[in-house]
Amino acid sequence: MDDIDCATERSEVFTGAALKAVLGRMAGPISSGVCQSCQDTIEPERLRANPRARLCAGCAAEEEASRLRRRRCGPLD
Repeated sequence: MDDIDCATERSEVFTGAALKAVLGRMAGPISSGVCQSCQDTIEPERLRANPRARLCAGCAAEEEASRLRRRRCGPLD
């Protein structure tokens, strides 16, 4: 197997895993409309875009920033 075939196979596996993860999230329950982190109501625009949102926009942004920081720097223990 040459490098191009190997890269193509890796790309297909990654795409398949990403698609499976998205479909799994879409199969979850509809949001209650209350942020699981801060207990505020989730913005109506956000719920229209993603009826399964579990966090408000502010908490989702904080969680994403934290996730990116952990990916770059490792866990802060």
